[in-house]
Amino acid sequence: MRLFSLFAALAGLSCSGRGFAGDWPEWLGPTRDSISTETGWFKDWPAAGPPRLFSKTIGEGYSGISVALGHLILFHRVRDEIVLESLDPLAGKGRWRYAYATDYEDRYGYNGGPRAQPIVHRDKDPARSWVYALCPKGILTAVDLETGKKEWARDLQGEHQLEPNFFGVGAAPLLDGDRLFVNLGGTEPESGLTFALSRKTGETLWKSRTGGGAYSAPALAEIDGARQLFIFHRGGMSCFDPASGSERWQFPWKARVYESVNAATPVVAGDLLFFSATYGTGSVCLRVKKSFHETLWKDDLDKREKALDTHWSTANHLDGHLYGFSGRHENGSDLRCVELKTGKVLWKWPGYLGRGSMLYADGHFIALGERGDLALLKLSPGGHEELRRVPGVLSYPAWTPPSLAHGLLYLRDERQLICLDLRAK
Repeated sequence: MRLFSLFAALAGLSCSGRGFAGDWPEWLGPTRDSISTETGWFKDWPAAGPPRLFSKTIGEGYSGISVALGHLILFHRVRDEIVLESLDPLAGKGRWRYAYATDYEDRYGYNGGPRAQPIVHRDKDPARSWVYALCPKGILTAVDLETGKKEWARDLQGEHQLEPNFFGVGAAPLLDGDRLFVNLGGTEPESGLTFALSRKTGETLWKSRTGGGAYSAPALAEIDGARQLFIFHRGGMSCFDPASGSERWQFPWKARVYESVNAATPVVAGDLLFFSATYGTGSVCLRVKKSFHETLWKDDLDKREKALDTHWSTANHLDGHLYGFSGRHENGSDLRCVELKTGKVLWKWPGYLGRGSMLYADGHFIALGERGDLALLKLSPGGHEELRRVPGVLSYPAWTPPSLAHGLLYLRDERQLICLDLRAK
């Protein structure tokens, strides 16, 4: 209780459905765009990096770290179990542990742990809190945040006999009101399903066919007076009515090679929708209307050079510009600035971050490279400025995006979870 009270005090008691201000309750943060509203945090990093509050040996997985309502939620695989556990966000000590057996094997030899980041949610009335977690075999589980007790579970892949995708199930679910949206499916055309589930019971509210599985999380926005659900599946982009599941339109966008995935989350900026993939695919920017879309620009599939070809890390949007990592392989990847409305590449930085990931807070970008290097950056349409580089904070592959909550930076690789203290001294 004391820990919860401390985090509530830090947050100024500003509460939403996901948690308190300053929490990082789900994929890409409180607003699902890798932007934090925290200000005044410690930016004058020493050469060795920010102080390390704790480190913890963990199991396999790429799942992001969720921190909300006084809990740090870790989702990983320990031997033959999928493990969801609550830790003390200040010390990393365990509070509860929920686990179940798994036999998942990655066909390409990557690890067998979870890929999708859990969601932490608090009911307003009655006051109850939940955690939702999706494992690589397509099992979605809801547990009580305070006790770790299972409330319900759905084996969505097994129930619907969906074929496995290349790297298992990995698209983080999206929670909106009382609906959970989940994007599943296999590698063949039309082998995908998007689900809307009741978050309280797990009951299927609707399901709609898509062009196959992907690793891109759903995105949702209100545009032109209508709620719009965007699913970037294997075949391209589909826009659904989130209430009924009816498809409003499709935009085909996929690689010409079979062994390829669509993985980066769509970026919504006002009425503009941006999505991107690698494997020779590139990017698209659409202007979305109530029931149709207009193409502002798109990369030419026949040309080698693309405005931006993001592999799995989602581009950051800020003031009409995209800052994103472009490239299929670590060698040859770079960080770019792209004008959103035109697709014009303003600059490229072929640095040491590879296919990294970033969050934005208080005028700065915190970037994690896939070799485990941490960087503090100032980025603008005019160029990039590196304020600090801290090599080897984690080990390769460090593919999980950073999480920032209440001045604490959480990072993980396949073996270690660390917490760096950015609270102002």
